[in-house]
Amino acid sequence: MTDTLTQPAAPLSLFSPADGELEVVEIQGQDGSSRRMCELGICPGKRLRVVRSGDPALLAVAGSRFALARDLTSRVFVRPVA
Repeated sequence: MTDTLTQPAAPLSLFSPADGELEVVEIQGQDGSSRRMCELGICPGKRLRVVRSGDPALLAVAGSRFALARDLTSRVFVRPVA
């Protein structure tokens, strides 16, 4: 079993539905869209799944689904949950 803390974080835009559950590690940039993503549950420590990759990506977060443009998914760094 791999320790998730040793896995490097990568941009959410690189992940697909096949990657399963992901943990948000960091959101780059401090602007209104970063704050709004956190209000939607996309913030460090939270878990999500990619339902459909692409632009926009469809994400499952805390029982809800959200579409997020590639410019935003490239700022969200995640790692797989083992």
